[in-house]
Amino acid sequence: MFRVDYGKPVNHDEPIVNLFTNEAVMNDSRPSATPTLPVSASVSPARRGFIRVIGSSAVIAAAVPTLPGCSAMPDAATEAWFLAGRGEETRRRLLSWAILAPNPHNLQPWTVELPADGSIVLFSDPTRTLPMTDPPSRQLTIGHGAFLELLSMAAAAEGLRAEIEPFPAGEPGPERLDARPIARVRLRRDGIRPDPLFAMAGARTTWKKPFAARAVAPEALAALQAAATRPGVAASGTQDPARVAALNDVMVRAWEIEQRTPRTWKESVDLTRVGAAEIARHRDGISLGGPLMELLRLAGQMTPEKAMDPNSTYFTSGIDRVRAWAPATGTWLWLRTAADGRVPQLEAGRAFVRLQLQAAALGLVTQPPSQVLQEYPEMRALQREFKTLVGQRAGEKVQMLVRVGHPDGKAVRSPRRALQDLIRA
Repeated sequence: MFRVDYGKPVNHDEPIVNLFTNEAVMNDSRPSATPTLPVSASVSPARRGFIRVIGSSAVIAAAVPTLPGCSAMPDAATEAWFLAGRGEETRRRLLSWAILAPNPHNLQPWTVELPADGSIVLFSDPTRTLPMTDPPSRQLTIGHGAFLELLSMAAAAEGLRAEIEPFPAGEPGPERLDARPIARVRLRRDGIRPDPLFAMAGARTTWKKPFAARAVAPEALAALQAAATRPGVAASGTQDPARVAALNDVMVRAWEIEQRTPRTWKESVDLTRVGAAEIARHRDGISLGGPLMELLRLAGQMTPEKAMDPNSTYFTSGIDRVRAWAPATGTWLWLRTAADGRVPQLEAGRAFVRLQLQAAALGLVTQPPSQVLQEYPEMRALQREFKTLVGQRAGEKVQMLVRVGHPDGKAVRSPRRALQDLIRA
């Protein structure tokens, strides 16, 4: 799913809430404390067991924050954000920005070649796919588009024009991406002016928590639509209460379909990294870090088996949380392109990252809940309802659905793999 960053460590005061995300989000303004969990007669046996673990481990919980390696996001996992723009070789310097692009499930599905002719050739990593939730690789292609847009903006900041040739060896069919390159990029110095939005590249984030109780100004919505409108991409939005409520309801139902469909939910579970050691080792996927996460991991409460058990607190608290915060969303945008072809998907990714950069410039945050757009049988009935709701016409495709609001706290950067690991020999 394009959860961004379509992604991500969570606030350790919200132990399960943000499991179902990709981009790092955590409220740093709140203290690191073990939450108080009241027990009542109505609490399920699974939840009572979970609470007993927390209660009996109070002394351990108090000690965990002092242990080494228990930070919500290990420095090693986010060093790419601090190294961006450094280095002597131009192409590697530009790529150091491109790898910060939003992408589905924080898979970072890109590899690159650096030929002797000075170009950059982008490929999709065949080992990094989402066959259950993104069987045609549509979301992956959108992620590649975001990569190319940040690369182009980074080049312009150095006075270089990035001439992007999509699918130079031929465009893959609609079934999936293949071994052929996504794009070839040639750099030409022609005095191109920097894009002002590029100044926000290091501040871009994907928000996976409730928004602050503050409405997005209509003029801000208009600015976001303008930033995301580009050749082949139309950006629409709404703040109409009835339409917003309907979209909020669609989002919750789509989330439940994905989570209650074992094969699609397992795709997220398999990409979940619990604890600082796992986050630092993988530097991708869905990150759950912080002292309480370490405690729950040690207590056996953060296992794949727990995540797949519909009766576990690990499983049910995620759905409960989405039901709680989705209705607070008051602004939605969606990006439409032509229905057919891979190039429109690339363009949608380029438009989306520009939308996120504009949001950062306005002090706003975004999240693209992609579930209702995913192409698998269980989602089709709800997709038909969604298409009617947003007015999708024949020959069109809504590529991205984005919720917008004001942040309530601080965001933590999401993990990124090292640049050298993405460059083919």
